[in-house]
Amino acid sequence: MIATYLFRCRGVLGMLIAGILVVGLAGCSGDDDNPTNTGGGNTTSDDFDQSEAISQAQTAAPQAVNLVQSMIAMAAGFNKDGEKDYAWNEQTQSWEYHYTYSGEGNVYDWFYTVQYLGPSGEPQESPQGAQTISHAMSGTGEYHYEYEGTVLDYDYFYEYATTIAGLGTGTLVMTGGGSQDIDYTYNSPEGNYAFNYAVGWEILSPGIIINGEGACPIGTIRYDFMPYYWLIVFDGSNTASSTLYDSGDNPVSGSEGTHSLSCDAP
Repeated sequence: MIATYLFRCRGVLGMLIAGILVVGLAGCSGDDDNPTNTGGGNTTSDDFDQSEAISQAQTAAPQAVNLVQSMIAMAAGFNKDGEKDYAWNEQTQSWEYHYTYSGEGNVYDWFYTVQYLGPSGEPQESPQGAQTISHAMSGTGEYHYEYEGTVLDYDYFYEYATTIAGLGTGTLVMTGGGSQDIDYTYNSPEGNYAFNYAVGWEILSPGIIINGEGACPIGTIRYDFMPYYWLIVFDGSNTASSTLYDSGDNPVSGSEGTHSLSCDAP
């Protein structure tokens, strides 16, 4: 049956954070907040243009693939005896991990929770007999850089929540979604720039499904890069496909991609 081994949550968390940072650093442009801009000749927009949307879609792929490929590991739970940084919170009935870092211009503050749910949806401390596991993370990050009159500041907020049902049944179903908000300022003798933008994503119904040991996932994740959206489709093979669409639901030429998965299905 699926989920017969333990894993260390921090490793999966690291994979997801890596994906988050890749998406965030890929480019900076508008969202529903109005970006500010000073300096001659610099322009901004509330929406992504096509090239920026394609770039964001391409860099979102590792995040989506890592999330899906971590399903079995996340469903297995974590070894609380080996994870001294996780603590059981009696009040929230969940395992919690708080990570902070400051150094080399970077400041991170991440809060991660794991909760096991029994047959009736009641929280429980032990993974034994659990039918559902919920994962949630929220975090902020800051980066500051100064060199020869150039000052760069990059701030972001990221959150996601996923639920994996079917523990112990041989079929896992993951649902959930998340969002990311970015503020970026760049000041230099050549010009000053300030951008805000947001990216949201969700697992479309009925969820991402892994049906049996060694099976590849089935399902779709949607990312919104307003006014564009991007779909990455897992079709049960070891290759996922993705396409960017405009506001009229038309595929954007040159945006198609394929993404390899590590699974045993052909």
